[in-house]
Amino acid sequence: MSDDRQLLQEGFAQFVAAARELEESYAALKARAEAVDLQLQASNAALQQSLAERDAVFSALPLGVLARRADGSVSTRNREADRLLELGDAAGVDLTTRAEGEVAFGDCVVRVRRVDLPDGELVVLEDRSRLQELEREVHRLDRLAGLSELALGVAHEIKNPLNGVMGFASLLERSDDVQAMRRHAGRIKQGVVAVDEIVKALLGFARPSDKPLSTATVRELVERVAAASNLPRTRVAASGALDALVDADAVGRVLSNLMRNALEAAPAARMRITATERHGVLELLVEDDGPGVPSDVAQTAFEPFVSTKERGTGLGLALSTRVLSYLGGDLRLLNPGEPGARFRITVPVVAARAALAEAEA
Repeated sequence: MSDDRQLLQEGFAQFVAAARELEESYAALKARAEAVDLQLQASNAALQQSLAERDAVFSALPLGVLARRADGSVSTRNREADRLLELGDAAGVDLTTRAEGEVAFGDCVVRVRRVDLPDGELVVLEDRSRLQELEREVHRLDRLAGLSELALGVAHEIKNPLNGVMGFASLLERSDDVQAMRRHAGRIKQGVVAVDEIVKALLGFARPSDKPLSTATVRELVERVAAASNLPRTRVAASGALDALVDADAVGRVLSNLMRNALEAAPAARMRITATERHGVLELLVEDDGPGVPSDVAQTAFEPFVSTKERGTGLGLALSTRVLSYLGGDLRLLNPGEPGARFRITVPVVAARAALAEAEA
């Protein structure tokens, strides 16, 4: 009997200990649950704030954004999307089904872009109406600025020789000395010739295609231009595709300008011209051993009326670029700021140009 009682007491003691441990575990679990609940509340509040911020950004986007499910229904869209869709609907245009690209209707131009989603797609609508208006306005202002700069350049370049003409004309009017009168008349003639050269250059800059096509091989053209530029043939080395046929007037004008610039920079300059023809396009690498083109000058060397020469018009390289551009070619300075200028001329050979013109016709 005493043994049973002792066993009962021991069992009761174990039960009490287990109950106490269970109570302590429950308290710890409860505390942990409360802590997790607080964390969940904080995470939920942060999530709600993040969602609210996302919705605010989504609504304020200047782009129309809408989510379109696989069945064609729209699940989400912002205010800009509503506006653009309403404009489209009014014009009978469903922007949600349009392919990617620009859609024009009424006074609106909308660019449509699509991004795949797991269950549908995201449609992005960009209103480009105002942007195109601004682009047109910027283009118009650029043209006006260019015309203004051109007019100022023309006035400046013509004013200098005209001032000389007027001055010598005044001297001629007051002089009775025949020899002096002849000198003054010669100076007047020089001024008129200078103005005539400027006008001719401007006409060539504006209408490079007025003359009929005259062709020559690269070899013939180099020899012809070198002779006209007073550059001894021994100081010109030409190699490569020298039998390629090119527009003699256009390419000759460019080569003449480059040779003349090289000789003015270094009277003893030597020239090396390498011709390469690929797929109907001729590339001429024109190199000299002069001082080169300084980096600061190279930035504006191809602009009209920009010249470092005392009597230069600044139309040489600008005109060369304009002529080559008309032919579908290009002129580039390859090494600004380095000694020995290296220019690259690219222009279609005459056969390729004729085929292209025939195809376009």
